[in-house]
Amino acid sequence: MKDSRNPNNWSNRELEQDSAGYLVAQQAYRQDQAAAAAQRSEEQDKERFTKAFVVAGGTRADALDAYRAKRNEQATEAAAFADETARLAQRGATFGKV
Repeated sequence: MKDSRNPNNWSNRELEQDSAGYLVAQQAYRQDQAAAAAQRSEEQDKERFTKAFVVAGGTRADALDAYRAKRNEQATEAAAFADETARLAQRGATFGKV
């Protein structure tokens, strides 16, 4: 049975009949695997943070809020860095033309 997101479920006949579809299924499978790995990593990070937070005297209930605040701070810093990098690149491109 052809599976549009898992090439491992394709038969040889299906592969021969739709090689382009097989390549699309391979790509979708890789993306699904990467997304699952990222989700597992995020859950492990959250659990480590929660344990450290509780050991330091916090509660599990407050740990989730603190984790979200930490992640938002990291996202803010990353966005500011990307913005500054883009600004400097644009500035360099502008001055390079003068």
